[in-house]
Amino acid sequence: MQKLFKSIPLFLVFTISVQAQQDIQVKTLIKKFPGNGAITVDGTGNILVNEYGLPNADISGNGKRIFLVKPDGDYQVLLDDLNGPIGGVFDAKGSFYFNNGSSYTNSDLMRFTDGKLKKIATIPGFSADMVISKSTNDIIVTNYTKPILYKVDTKGNVLEFIKDDRLKGCTGITYGEDETIFVSNFSTGKIFKIENESTIVEFAAVPIEYPGYVIGYITYFNGNIYATGYGASKIYKIGIDGNVTLLAGSGERKDKDGNQNKAGFFVPNGIEIDKKKKRLYISQNGNGQPKSLRYIDLSK
Repeated sequence: MQKLFKSIPLFLVFTISVQAQQDIQVKTLIKKFPGNGAITVDGTGNILVNEYGLPNADISGNGKRIFLVKPDGDYQVLLDDLNGPIGGVFDAKGSFYFNNGSSYTNSDLMRFTDGKLKKIATIPGFSADMVISKSTNDIIVTNYTKPILYKVDTKGNVLEFIKDDRLKGCTGITYGEDETIFVSNFSTGKIFKIENESTIVEFAAVPIEYPGYVIGYITYFNGNIYATGYGASKIYKIGIDGNVTLLAGSGERKDKDGNQNKAGFFVPNGIEIDKKKKRLYISQNGNGQPKSLRYIDLSK
């Protein structure tokens, strides 16, 4: 099995042409930033970025921190002494949930609220990202090593939400309209839509330029899904009809701001939208080296 977030080769397997949009500019918020994992935005526009780090032998990350970033780029360490934190979501009360110590065997779902950190549940396998239901407050978690989406209820009970062989390798998850769930497969580049909490439909497929390293995370905004092309070093936009287009990225693996076709990314990974500012934030894995925290303004 390929290890999650390990260093990837720097040669192209093949290239693919994807139609791009106009008037998209990629900018840098913070240079040489150690946060290389999932991104979560709170209700006031603050950005939380995980430091997954690099994989250990059991594919748990060696990163220790979660950073709190202001929209102007000032940042501080929010949490330290962690074990490869990954994923994240806020509930309606402002409590922050994330996975800690995710490995081949298990993961700990943590809650941070009022300055206190507490383990809520232990989930089998490598838990990646999550969403929280507005109606039930249940947390739905993807799993990289198991073909299962798990559900953690408000009492901390861990249940199988849905099981399907195509879900093995999934990391990204986001809600569309009316809590429609979309999940993305890191290894295959496929995005699935879950209907009625029981039926899985293949919704779209991101071009595979590096087999096994295709999509980092996904987010939803105004009828579109946005995905990081992890191996391709590109950012994709997927319409509600499943049509995939290139949002930004030349494919050149480097930190380079500018127009969508000329801008460069270095293994983009986390992605999240600030819905109020209409700003799309992107973290970069950087193959073990700190890389810039980037953003794209979608308000124009």
